[in-house]
Amino acid sequence: MGEFSQLLLGICAGALLAMSAAMLRAPRATARWTGFAFFFCSALFAVKLWNDATLVLPDQLRFLIGVTAMMSVGWFWLMVMALFGDIDRYRPVMFLAPLAMMGCGIANMLHLGPLVPYVWAIGTGLQVTLAVWSMVIVVRSWKDDLVESRRRLRGPFMMAVALYIISLNGFDLLEMFGGTPAWYPMLNAALLASVVLGGSLVFLDPREAMFGSDAIPTEPPPPRPVAEVGVHVNGKAAPAAAPALDRAAKADLERLQCLMSRDEVWKEEGLTIASLALRAAMPETQLRRLINDCLGYRNFPSYVNAHRIAAAKARLADPNGARVSISTIAYETGFASLGPFNRAFKEEAGVSPSEWRRRALGDDNSAGEVSPISETA
Repeated sequence: MGEFSQLLLGICAGALLAMSAAMLRAPRATARWTGFAFFFCSALFAVKLWNDATLVLPDQLRFLIGVTAMMSVGWFWLMVMALFGDIDRYRPVMFLAPLAMMGCGIANMLHLGPLVPYVWAIGTGLQVTLAVWSMVIVVRSWKDDLVESRRRLRGPFMMAVALYIISLNGFDLLEMFGGTPAWYPMLNAALLASVVLGGSLVFLDPREAMFGSDAIPTEPPPPRPVAEVGVHVNGKAAPAAAPALDRAAKADLERLQCLMSRDEVWKEEGLTIASLALRAAMPETQLRRLINDCLGYRNFPSYVNAHRIAAAKARLADPNGARVSISTIAYETGFASLGPFNRAFKEEAGVSPSEWRRRALGDDNSAGEVSPISETA
């Protein structure tokens, strides 16, 4: 590897370490720690590439760096889930992604003789799967994203990282079956440097507008006079960054509140931000800005589900409807099936719909009045 390639890898390592430190300032815990772990492990990946050519590090340190670097793809997937899936609590099973990559890294570094091809195949398969999965999450969440800065900047970077991971594994496959071209180390260093320097424009300043805050609204905003809009969000003081609304924006927000509170358009299955913007007679960009800046939601499904779950809670707490099945309530509040309703309800309320009903009615037998099939996901 030439000196220029080594210089590029050194720049990459330094920039990635700077981004890992910057991510510690991210307001959301999930983005903060997965971002730190991804960029730190990626910095060690750049060091590993440098050491593969120079062989200046001792074996023990090379082992530690190689195993830690292998975990970067798993942390990347978790970071994508936090940033684009807006996940604020990880299920423990999700941490199997970096742990599995760590296991593959250990097996790779131990050089297990005849098992090497199988270990390589498993590791490559996991990396490509997580990279493709990440791309799907980014693309799928793009249309429902309410944060314009996130839509413009973070998506392209995440896609570039995922594509780099896939191309890297492609060259590894080429090396296993016949060797890589002499120019590959230089190309790899250049590709990594371009991705890293592009990412530094976004991740060295983890602003709340890009990364969101820990305070996420879980209830729909109550109807109120438009004169108060922009001063309060969900009954609480709005962030200082919330913009003052002009007369046109207040009128837009009033129409939106009427559609959601009076007309209950959230009951419509498959409601999209495009169809809601059409009904509200405003551009999609304006609608995104209203829901994000004034009401505090980062994505459209969470905004719609807040209304649906609030209505479901009221239905479940109504003694006159104690014998109405949970599946019926799910369908009547706009959910296409019971599984998404149960997941959305438990994520917001912390308990299942049947448990919420039992507590709300103060009757240990209330859950038993609902068909057992209604609680299956």
